[in-house]
Amino acid sequence: MKIIFRHLGLTGRILISFWLTLVFVGLAMAALLIYQRDSHEQREVPPIKINDQLVIKLLSQPFDQVAKWFALQPKSDTRRIFITHQNKEILNRELPKSLKRINKKLSVNKPFIHKRRRGHIAVGRRLLLPNGEHTNLLVRARDIHPPMHQHFTDNLWAILGIMILISGLISFLLANFISKPIVLLRKATQKLANGDLSIRITPDLKKSQDESYLLAHDFDKMAQKLERTISSQKHLIQDISHELRSPVARLQLALELAQKKLNISDEQLDIQRIKKETAQINSIINTLLNLPAYELDPQLALTDYVDVQEVLNSIIEDLNYAQPAKHIQLQSQLDQPVILNANQQLLCSAFENVLKNAQHYHDSNENIEVVIRHFNHTLEIRCMDLGPGIPEDKLQEIFKPFYRLDSARDRSSGGHGLGLAISKRAIELHQGHIRASARQDKGLCITISLPCNPD
Repeated sequence: MKIIFRHLGLTGRILISFWLTLVFVGLAMAALLIYQRDSHEQREVPPIKINDQLVIKLLSQPFDQVAKWFALQPKSDTRRIFITHQNKEILNRELPKSLKRINKKLSVNKPFIHKRRRGHIAVGRRLLLPNGEHTNLLVRARDIHPPMHQHFTDNLWAILGIMILISGLISFLLANFISKPIVLLRKATQKLANGDLSIRITPDLKKSQDESYLLAHDFDKMAQKLERTISSQKHLIQDISHELRSPVARLQLALELAQKKLNISDEQLDIQRIKKETAQINSIINTLLNLPAYELDPQLALTDYVDVQEVLNSIIEDLNYAQPAKHIQLQSQLDQPVILNANQQLLCSAFENVLKNAQHYHDSNENIEVVIRHFNHTLEIRCMDLGPGIPEDKLQEIFKPFYRLDSARDRSSGGHGLGLAISKRAIELHQGHIRASARQDKGLCITISLPCNPD
Protein backbone atom coordinates (compact mmCIF):
# COMPACT_ATOMS: atom_id res chain seq x y z
CA MET A 1 0.00 0.00 0.00
CA LYS A 2 2.86 2.40 0.82
CA ILE A 3 4.41 1.78 -2.62
CA ILE A 4 1.08 2.55 -4.33
CA PHE A 5 0.65 5.77 -2.34
CA ARG A 6 4.15 6.94 -3.26
CA HIS A 7 3.27 6.80 -6.97
CA LEU A 8 -0.09 8.56 -6.58
CA GLY A 9 -0.73 12.27 -6.72
CA LEU A 10 -2.56 14.15 -3.98
CA THR A 11 -5.94 13.63 -5.68
CA GLY A 12 -5.30 9.89 -5.93
CA ARG A 13 -4.22 9.61 -2.30
CA ILE A 14 -7.29 11.44 -1.01
CA LEU A 15 -9.56 9.44 -3.34
CA ILE A 16 -8.13 6.07 -2.25
CA SER A 17 -8.26 7.06 1.43
CA PHE A 18 -11.91 8.13 1.34
CA TRP A 19 -12.96 5.26 -0.88
CA LEU A 20 -11.25 2.55 1.16
CA THR A 21 -12.71 4.02 4.34
CA LEU A 22 -16.25 3.87 2.98
CA VAL A 23 -15.74 0.41 1.48
CA PHE A 24 -14.34 -1.03 4.73
CA VAL A 25 -17.22 0.51 6.70
CA GLY A 26 -19.66 -1.04 4.24
CA LEU A 27 -17.96 -4.44 4.47
CA ALA A 28 -18.04 -4.27 8.25
CA MET A 29 -21.77 -3.52 8.16
CA ALA A 30 -22.31 -6.38 5.73
CA ALA A 31 -20.38 -8.78 7.97
CA LEU A 32 -22.50 -7.68 10.93
CA LEU A 33 -25.71 -8.22 8.98
CA ILE A 34 -24.56 -11.68 7.89
CA TYR A 35 -23.72 -12.54 11.49
CA GLN A 36 -27.15 -11.35 12.59
CA ARG A 37 -28.76 -13.37 9.85
CA ASP A 38 -26.91 -16.50 10.92
CA SER A 39 -27.88 -15.90 14.54
CA HIS A 40 -31.55 -15.78 13.53
CA GLU A 41 -31.40 -18.77 11.21
CA GLN A 42 -32.71 -21.02 13.95
CA ARG A 43 -35.87 -19.04 14.52
CA GLU A 44 -38.91 -21.29 14.61
CA VAL A 45 -41.11 -21.65 11.58
CA PRO A 46 -44.38 -19.75 11.89
CA PRO A 47 -46.98 -22.13 13.42
CA ILE A 48 -48.49 -24.69 11.04
CA LYS A 49 -51.42 -26.63 12.43
CA ILE A 50 -50.36 -30.21 11.65
CA ASN A 51 -46.58 -29.77 11.58
CA ASP A 52 -45.79 -31.04 15.08
CA GLN A 53 -48.38 -33.83 14.80
CA LEU A 54 -46.86 -34.97 11.50
CA VAL A 55 -43.38 -35.16 12.97
CA ILE A 56 -44.60 -37.32 15.85
CA LYS A 57 -46.41 -39.70 13.50
CA LEU A 58 -43.38 -40.07 11.21
CA LEU A 59 -41.15 -40.94 14.16
CA SER A 60 -43.58 -43.44 15.72
CA GLN A 61 -45.90 -44.96 13.07
CA PRO A 62 -45.38 -46.88 9.83
CA PHE A 63 -44.70 -44.61 6.87
CA ASP A 64 -47.62 -45.95 4.74
CA GLN A 65 -50.17 -45.10 7.45
CA VAL A 66 -48.67 -41.61 7.88
CA ALA A 67 -48.80 -41.06 4.09
CA LYS A 68 -52.50 -42.02 3.97
CA TRP A 69 -53.27 -39.81 6.95
CA PHE A 70 -51.38 -36.86 5.41
CA ALA A 71 -53.24 -37.24 2.10
CA LEU A 72 -56.56 -36.88 3.88
CA GLN A 73 -55.64 -33.60 5.61
CA PRO A 74 -57.05 -30.26 4.37
CA LYS A 75 -55.09 -28.69 1.54
CA SER A 76 -54.81 -25.48 3.56
CA ASP A 77 -52.65 -27.42 6.08
CA THR A 78 -50.61 -29.52 3.65
CA ARG A 79 -49.81 -26.98 0.94
CA ARG A 80 -46.75 -25.67 2.80
CA ILE A 81 -45.46 -29.09 3.92
CA PHE A 82 -43.65 -31.54 1.62
CA ILE A 83 -42.45 -35.05 2.40
CA THR A 84 -39.93 -36.80 0.14
CA HIS A 85 -39.31 -40.53 0.45
CA GLN A 86 -37.01 -42.41 -1.87
CA ASN A 87 -36.61 -39.18 -3.92
CA LYS A 88 -40.38 -38.81 -4.47
CA GLU A 89 -42.86 -36.45 -2.89
CA ILE A 90 -45.59 -38.54 -1.30
CA LEU A 91 -48.38 -36.44 -2.89
CA ASN A 92 -46.51 -36.27 -6.23
CA ARG A 93 -46.18 -32.50 -6.00
CA GLU A 94 -43.44 -30.36 -7.60
CA LEU A 95 -41.03 -29.01 -4.97
CA PRO A 96 -40.40 -25.24 -4.93
CA LYS A 97 -36.87 -24.30 -6.05
CA SER A 98 -35.76 -23.29 -2.56
CA LEU A 99 -36.89 -26.67 -1.17
CA LYS A 100 -35.27 -28.60 -4.03
CA ARG A 101 -31.88 -27.22 -3.04
CA ILE A 102 -32.47 -28.06 0.62
CA ASN A 103 -33.71 -31.55 -0.24
CA LYS A 104 -30.49 -32.31 -2.14
CA LYS A 105 -28.29 -31.06 0.70
CA LEU A 106 -30.01 -32.99 3.51
CA SER A 107 -27.97 -35.98 4.69
CA VAL A 108 -27.14 -37.98 7.79
CA ASN A 109 -24.32 -35.58 8.51
CA LYS A 110 -26.51 -32.54 7.84
CA PRO A 111 -30.00 -33.47 9.04
CA PHE A 112 -31.32 -29.95 9.54
CA ILE A 113 -31.20 -26.93 7.17
CA HIS A 114 -32.84 -23.57 7.78
CA LYS A 115 -32.87 -20.81 5.12
CA ARG A 116 -34.42 -17.38 5.15
CA ARG A 117 -34.81 -15.47 1.87
CA ARG A 118 -37.07 -12.77 0.47
CA GLY A 119 -39.63 -12.89 3.26
CA HIS A 120 -39.90 -16.71 3.35
CA ILE A 121 -38.51 -19.38 5.65
CA ALA A 122 -37.51 -22.77 4.23
CA VAL A 123 -36.76 -25.64 6.62
CA GLY A 124 -35.60 -29.16 5.89
CA ARG A 125 -35.33 -32.07 8.38
CA ARG A 126 -34.04 -35.54 7.72
CA LEU A 127 -35.96 -38.03 9.92
CA LEU A 128 -35.21 -41.66 10.79
CA LEU A 129 -38.35 -43.78 10.35
CA PRO A 130 -39.22 -46.71 12.64
CA ASN A 131 -38.31 -49.17 9.83
CA GLY A 132 -34.75 -47.74 9.66
CA GLU A 133 -35.27 -45.74 6.45
CA HIS A 134 -34.87 -41.96 6.10
CA THR A 135 -37.33 -39.38 4.86
CA ASN A 136 -37.10 -35.61 4.35
CA LEU A 137 -39.65 -33.26 5.82
CA LEU A 138 -39.65 -29.89 4.01
CA VAL A 139 -41.56 -26.79 5.05
CA ARG A 140 -41.82 -23.47 3.22
CA ALA A 141 -43.74 -20.68 4.94
CA ARG A 142 -43.98 -16.91 4.81
CA ASP A 143 -41.87 -15.07 7.36
CA ILE A 144 -44.56 -12.95 8.95
CA HIS A 145 -42.18 -10.56 10.74
CA PRO A 146 -38.79 -10.68 9.01
CA PRO A 147 -36.09 -8.55 10.75
CA MET A 148 -35.01 -5.32 9.06
CA HIS A 149 -31.56 -6.64 8.24
CA GLN A 150 -33.15 -9.45 6.25
CA HIS A 151 -34.00 -7.03 3.44
CA PHE A 152 -30.31 -6.07 3.20
CA THR A 153 -28.87 -9.56 3.41
CA ASP A 154 -31.26 -10.84 0.79
CA ASN A 155 -29.77 -8.31 -1.68
CA LEU A 156 -26.31 -8.08 -0.15
CA TRP A 157 -24.14 -8.12 -3.29
CA ALA A 158 -26.30 -5.68 -5.19
CA ILE A 159 -26.24 -3.27 -2.23
CA LEU A 160 -22.44 -3.62 -1.88
CA GLY A 161 -21.92 -2.95 -5.59
CA ILE A 162 -24.09 0.16 -5.53
CA MET A 163 -22.40 1.33 -2.34
CA ILE A 164 -18.92 0.95 -3.89
CA LEU A 165 -19.94 2.86 -7.01
CA ILE A 166 -21.60 5.68 -5.12
CA SER A 167 -18.81 5.95 -2.55
CA GLY A 168 -16.22 5.96 -5.35
CA LEU A 169 -18.00 8.80 -7.15
CA ILE A 170 -18.44 10.83 -3.96
CA SER A 171 -14.82 10.20 -2.94
CA PHE A 172 -13.56 11.28 -6.36
CA LEU A 173 -15.58 14.50 -6.30
CA LEU A 174 -14.46 15.25 -2.74
CA ALA A 175 -10.80 14.49 -3.50
CA ASN A 176 -10.94 16.62 -6.64
CA PHE A 177 -12.54 19.47 -4.68
CA ILE A 178 -9.84 19.36 -2.00
CA SER A 179 -6.87 19.02 -4.38
CA LYS A 180 -8.04 21.48 -7.06
CA PRO A 181 -6.47 24.56 -5.39
CA ILE A 182 -3.17 22.72 -4.95
CA VAL A 183 -3.16 21.59 -8.60
CA LEU A 184 -3.88 25.16 -9.72
CA LEU A 185 -1.13 26.44 -7.42
CA ARG A 186 1.37 23.96 -8.87
CA LYS A 187 0.57 24.98 -12.46
CA ALA A 188 0.76 28.64 -11.50
CA THR A 189 4.12 28.09 -9.80
CA GLN A 190 5.47 26.45 -12.97
CA LYS A 191 4.29 29.40 -15.06
CA LEU A 192 5.79 31.83 -12.57
CA ALA A 193 9.11 29.95 -12.72
CA ASN A 194 9.01 30.19 -16.53
CA GLY A 195 8.66 33.96 -16.35
CA ASP A 196 4.90 34.52 -16.51
CA LEU A 197 4.60 37.04 -13.67
CA SER A 198 1.02 37.95 -14.55
CA ILE A 199 -0.38 34.58 -13.41
CA ARG A 200 -3.12 34.74 -10.74
CA ILE A 201 -5.21 31.88 -9.34
CA THR A 202 -7.74 33.36 -6.90
CA PRO A 203 -10.17 34.26 -9.74
CA ASP A 204 -10.40 30.52 -10.53
CA LEU A 205 -11.36 29.61 -6.94
CA LYS A 206 -14.61 30.16 -5.10
CA LYS A 207 -14.08 32.82 -2.46
CA SER A 208 -13.90 31.30 0.99
CA GLN A 209 -11.90 31.44 4.20
CA ASP A 210 -10.37 27.98 4.06
CA GLU A 211 -6.63 27.36 4.00
CA SER A 212 -6.43 26.62 0.27
CA TYR A 213 -8.00 29.93 -0.71
CA LEU A 214 -5.80 31.84 1.74
CA LEU A 215 -2.73 30.09 0.29
CA ALA A 216 -3.82 31.05 -3.23
CA HIS A 217 -4.36 34.64 -2.07
CA ASP A 218 -0.84 34.76 -0.59
CA PHE A 219 0.58 33.34 -3.82
CA ASP A 220 -1.13 36.06 -5.86
CA LYS A 221 0.28 38.74 -3.55
CA MET A 222 3.77 37.28 -3.96
CA ALA A 223 3.42 37.13 -7.77
CA GLN A 224 2.15 40.72 -7.81
CA LYS A 225 5.13 41.94 -5.78
CA LEU A 226 7.55 40.03 -8.00
CA GLU A 227 5.94 41.50 -11.09
CA ARG A 228 6.27 45.01 -9.70
CA THR A 229 9.89 44.45 -8.65
CA ILE A 230 10.96 42.98 -12.01
CA SER A 231 9.06 45.68 -13.86
CA SER A 232 10.75 48.39 -11.78
CA GLN A 233 14.16 46.85 -12.49
CA LYS A 234 13.48 46.74 -16.22
CA HIS A 235 12.32 50.35 -16.24
CA LEU A 236 15.40 51.33 -14.23
CA ILE A 237 17.73 49.62 -16.69
CA GLN A 238 15.96 51.29 -19.60
CA ASP A 239 16.08 54.68 -17.88
CA ILE A 240 19.79 54.33 -17.12
CA SER A 241 20.51 53.16 -20.66
CA HIS A 242 18.54 56.05 -22.08
CA GLU A 243 20.37 58.53 -19.87
CA LEU A 244 23.74 57.11 -20.94
CA ARG A 245 23.12 57.70 -24.63
CA SER A 246 23.63 61.44 -24.40
CA PRO A 247 27.00 61.33 -22.51
CA VAL A 248 28.31 58.70 -24.92
CA ALA A 249 27.24 60.75 -27.91
CA ARG A 250 28.94 63.81 -26.40
CA LEU A 251 32.05 61.73 -25.73
CA GLN A 252 32.21 60.67 -29.37
CA LEU A 253 31.76 64.26 -30.49
CA ALA A 254 34.44 65.49 -28.06
CA LEU A 255 36.84 62.86 -29.37
CA GLU A 256 36.29 63.99 -32.92
CA LEU A 257 36.85 67.65 -31.97
CA ALA A 258 40.00 66.80 -29.98
CA GLN A 259 41.43 64.93 -32.95
CA LYS A 260 40.87 67.91 -35.22
CA LYS A 261 42.35 70.44 -32.80
CA LEU A 262 45.39 68.33 -31.98
CA ASN A 263 45.76 66.94 -35.53
CA ILE A 264 45.73 63.37 -34.23
CA SER A 265 45.53 60.71 -36.93
CA ASP A 266 42.84 57.99 -36.88
CA GLU A 267 45.56 55.44 -37.47
CA GLN A 268 46.98 55.75 -33.97
CA LEU A 269 46.20 52.65 -31.93
CA ASP A 270 45.09 54.53 -28.83
CA ILE A 271 42.58 56.59 -30.81
CA GLN A 272 41.27 53.47 -32.54
CA ARG A 273 40.88 51.79 -29.16
CA ILE A 274 38.93 54.74 -27.72
CA LYS A 275 36.64 54.87 -30.74
CA LYS A 276 36.08 51.12 -30.66
CA GLU A 277 35.21 51.03 -26.96
CA THR A 278 32.90 54.02 -27.32
CA ALA A 279 31.08 52.35 -30.17
CA GLN A 280 30.85 49.20 -28.04
CA ILE A 281 29.25 51.15 -25.19
CA ASN A 282 26.76 52.68 -27.59
CA SER A 283 25.91 49.24 -28.97
CA ILE A 284 25.37 47.83 -25.47
CA ILE A 285 23.03 50.70 -24.62
CA ASN A 286 20.95 50.02 -27.74
CA THR A 287 20.73 46.34 -26.86
CA LEU A 288 19.58 47.12 -23.31
CA LEU A 289 16.89 49.45 -24.62
CA ASN A 290 15.63 46.75 -26.98
CA LEU A 291 15.88 43.89 -24.47
CA PRO A 292 12.18 43.94 -23.39
CA ALA A 293 11.14 43.52 -27.02
CA TYR A 294 13.64 40.70 -27.46
CA GLU A 295 12.16 38.86 -24.48
CA LEU A 296 8.64 39.11 -25.90
CA ASP A 297 9.74 37.94 -29.33
CA PRO A 298 13.26 36.44 -29.48
CA GLN A 299 13.22 36.52 -33.29
CA LEU A 300 13.40 40.32 -33.18
CA ALA A 301 16.90 40.02 -31.73
CA LEU A 302 18.22 37.66 -34.40
CA THR A 303 18.73 40.18 -37.18
CA ASP A 304 22.47 39.79 -37.78
CA TYR A 305 24.57 37.25 -39.60
CA VAL A 306 27.60 36.57 -37.43
CA ASP A 307 30.85 34.79 -38.24
CA VAL A 308 31.47 33.26 -34.82
CA GLN A 309 35.19 32.66 -35.27
CA GLU A 310 35.71 36.24 -36.42
CA VAL A 311 33.80 37.54 -33.38
CA LEU A 312 35.88 35.38 -31.04
CA ASN A 313 39.11 36.57 -32.65
CA SER A 314 38.06 40.20 -32.13
CA ILE A 315 37.10 39.66 -28.47
CA ILE A 316 40.29 37.69 -27.72
CA GLU A 317 42.40 40.41 -29.34
CA ASP A 318 40.82 43.07 -27.10
CA LEU A 319 41.21 40.97 -23.93
CA ASN A 320 44.82 40.11 -24.71
CA TYR A 321 45.45 43.80 -25.24
CA ALA A 322 43.99 44.58 -21.80
CA GLN A 323 45.76 41.72 -19.98
CA PRO A 324 48.74 40.46 -21.96
CA ALA A 325 50.01 38.41 -18.99
CA LYS A 326 46.97 36.10 -19.23
CA HIS A 327 47.02 35.27 -22.89
CA ILE A 328 44.00 33.62 -24.53
CA GLN A 329 44.67 31.27 -27.44
CA LEU A 330 41.95 30.24 -29.91
CA GLN A 331 42.17 26.77 -31.46
CA SER A 332 39.80 26.41 -34.38
CA GLN A 333 38.71 22.97 -35.58
CA LEU A 334 36.36 24.38 -38.22
CA ASP A 335 36.75 23.29 -41.83
CA GLN A 336 34.84 26.35 -43.04
CA PRO A 337 33.36 29.54 -41.53
CA VAL A 338 30.18 29.15 -39.50
CA ILE A 339 27.66 31.95 -39.96
CA LEU A 340 24.84 32.24 -37.41
CA ASN A 341 21.58 34.14 -37.65
CA ALA A 342 22.00 35.90 -34.31
CA ASN A 343 22.18 39.16 -32.40
CA GLN A 344 25.81 40.15 -32.64
CA GLN A 345 25.85 42.37 -29.57
CA LEU A 346 24.23 39.76 -27.30
CA LEU A 347 26.48 37.02 -28.64
CA CYS A 348 29.58 39.18 -28.17
CA SER A 349 28.49 39.97 -24.61
CA ALA A 350 28.00 36.25 -23.84
CA PHE A 351 31.44 35.28 -25.21
CA GLU A 352 33.21 38.23 -23.60
CA ASN A 353 31.80 37.55 -20.14
CA VAL A 354 32.92 33.93 -20.29
CA LEU A 355 36.41 34.83 -21.51
CA LYS A 356 36.78 37.66 -18.98
CA ASN A 357 35.77 35.27 -16.20
CA ALA A 358 38.42 32.78 -17.33
CA GLN A 359 41.08 35.50 -17.65
CA HIS A 360 40.28 36.91 -14.21
CA TYR A 361 40.74 33.59 -12.38
CA HIS A 362 43.47 32.06 -14.55
CA ASP A 363 46.50 31.35 -12.36
CA SER A 364 49.22 29.93 -14.59
CA ASN A 365 51.86 30.93 -17.11
CA GLU A 366 50.16 28.71 -19.67
CA ASN A 367 47.65 30.11 -22.16
CA ILE A 368 43.90 30.04 -21.62
CA GLU A 369 42.59 27.60 -24.22
CA VAL A 370 39.52 28.34 -26.31
CA VAL A 371 38.42 25.60 -28.72
CA ILE A 372 35.75 26.03 -31.40
CA ARG A 373 34.39 23.10 -33.36
CA HIS A 374 31.30 22.02 -35.30
CA PHE A 375 29.50 18.65 -35.12
CA ASN A 376 25.95 17.34 -35.55
CA HIS A 377 24.54 20.77 -36.50
CA THR A 378 25.95 22.21 -33.28
CA LEU A 379 28.65 24.81 -32.82
CA GLU A 380 30.60 24.27 -29.60
CA ILE A 381 32.93 26.76 -27.91
CA ARG A 382 34.95 25.58 -24.92
CA CYS A 383 36.90 27.94 -22.68
CA MET A 384 39.38 26.28 -20.27
CA ASP A 385 41.26 28.16 -17.55
CA LEU A 386 43.66 27.02 -14.85
CA GLY A 387 42.11 28.84 -11.90
CA PRO A 388 41.12 27.56 -8.45
CA GLY A 389 38.12 25.63 -9.83
CA ILE A 390 34.59 25.21 -8.45
CA PRO A 391 33.06 22.39 -6.34
CA GLU A 392 30.86 19.97 -8.30
CA ASP A 393 27.71 20.92 -6.39
CA LYS A 394 28.17 24.63 -7.26
CA LEU A 395 28.73 24.32 -11.01
CA GLN A 396 25.15 25.19 -11.95
CA GLU A 397 24.81 27.92 -9.31
CA ILE A 398 27.36 30.22 -10.97
CA PHE A 399 24.88 31.02 -13.76
CA LYS A 400 22.36 32.50 -11.32
CA PRO A 401 22.22 36.32 -11.01
CA PHE A 402 24.15 37.81 -8.07
CA TYR A 403 25.46 34.39 -7.02
CA ARG A 404 29.02 34.49 -5.69
CA LEU A 405 31.11 31.67 -4.35
CA ASP A 406 32.54 31.88 -0.87
CA SER A 407 35.83 30.47 -2.07
CA ALA A 408 39.24 31.44 -3.38
CA ARG A 409 37.86 31.68 -6.90
CA ASP A 410 35.44 34.44 -5.92
CA ARG A 411 36.99 36.09 -2.91
CA SER A 412 38.63 39.03 -4.64
CA SER A 413 36.68 39.34 -7.86
CA GLY A 414 35.05 42.63 -7.03
CA GLY A 415 32.17 41.76 -9.36
CA HIS A 416 28.47 41.34 -8.68
CA GLY A 417 27.90 37.83 -10.03
CA LEU A 418 26.11 38.97 -13.20
CA GLY A 419 28.54 38.13 -15.98
CA LEU A 420 27.78 34.42 -16.43
CA ALA A 421 24.08 35.00 -15.75
CA ILE A 422 24.02 37.48 -18.67
CA SER A 423 25.88 34.95 -20.83
CA LYS A 424 23.35 32.23 -20.00
CA ARG A 425 20.43 34.50 -20.84
CA ALA A 426 21.97 35.54 -24.16
CA ILE A 427 22.85 31.96 -25.19
CA GLU A 428 19.36 30.69 -24.32
CA LEU A 429 17.88 33.52 -26.41
CA HIS A 430 19.75 31.89 -29.32
CA GLN A 431 18.25 28.47 -28.42
CA GLY A 432 21.64 27.33 -27.12
CA HIS A 433 23.01 25.92 -23.88
CA ILE A 434 25.87 26.83 -21.55
CA ARG A 435 27.31 24.58 -18.84
CA ALA A 436 30.31 24.41 -16.53
CA SER A 437 32.48 21.44 -15.65
CA ALA A 438 35.57 20.93 -13.52
CA ARG A 439 38.86 20.08 -15.23
CA GLN A 440 40.78 17.01 -14.15
CA ASP A 441 43.85 18.86 -12.86
CA LYS A 442 42.50 22.27 -11.84
CA GLY A 443 40.47 25.10 -13.25
CA LEU A 444 37.11 25.38 -14.97
CA CYS A 445 35.74 24.55 -18.41
CA ILE A 446 32.77 26.56 -19.75
CA THR A 447 31.07 24.99 -22.78
CA ILE A 448 28.71 26.92 -25.05
CA SER A 449 26.56 25.00 -27.57
CA LEU A 450 24.66 26.80 -30.34
CA PRO A 451 22.44 25.21 -33.01
CA CYS A 452 23.69 25.97 -36.51
CA ASN A 453 24.34 24.81 -40.04
CA PRO A 454 27.68 25.69 -41.71
CA ASP A 455 27.53 27.76 -44.88
